[in-house]
Amino acid sequence: MINTAQRTQDALCAVSHKEGKGMNPWEEIRLSDYEEHMKLDSVHQLQALNEMMKKQLSAYPVETAAIFGIAGGNGLEHIDRSKYRKVYGIDINEMYLAAVTERYAWLGDVLECRRTDIISESDKLPQAELIIADLLIEYVGYEAFQKSVLKTGAKYVSCIIQINTDEKAWVSDSPYIHAFDGLDAVHHQMGENELNAAMAEIDFRQIKTDEYPLPNGKKLVMLDYIIRAPLKTPF
Repeated sequence: MINTAQRTQDALCAVSHKEGKGMNPWEEIRLSDYEEHMKLDSVHQLQALNEMMKKQLSAYPVETAAIFGIAGGNGLEHIDRSKYRKVYGIDINEMYLAAVTERYAWLGDVLECRRTDIISESDKLPQAELIIADLLIEYVGYEAFQKSVLKTGAKYVSCIIQINTDEKAWVSDSPYIHAFDGLDAVHHQMGENELNAAMAEIDFRQIKTDEYPLPNGKKLVMLDYIIRAPLKTPF
């Protein structure tokens, strides 16, 4: 089960968001600042996420996927158009989505970008067999993520979370670090056990895990889930 402290943090985040206390901080971060920070040798997350996204997109027998928190579309070059009928790019930042649409115009009708706030607009999410959520749950919380998974009707969920040795310095130092100052208000510290428990609550079981070590003692952890098959009713 998710612990009480985590549920309280999720609830406070949701209430603050609902009351409209300013824009979501992700709407105020320039894509150039985000990507330049993420690809620094001292951070190395853009490169790592690209490699991991390739695995996520090829791992399961699906024709549709929804990528939550698509940002600038890192990794979309790995989409196999002979496999995927539709891939939805979901993000709260309209400028990010505009960049994705321009960068990956060659994907044609396969790629569809939608501006959606996962916390308050999960009812707008499309149906998809696979959800990919990389460094996303940290900013929406477990409960909002649970709700969004159920709304899509997904069979598979592939998540990447960042594990930090220093919880107070969860953003790596860089010339762009102050672009992320506002994220403290919405950031949730992640844990593998807590995420597994949250997914189990909505009948998903873990089927795979992978790790990618990063500089500064951090690591990315990929956790994949499949929905539990319904129990067969005996004749």
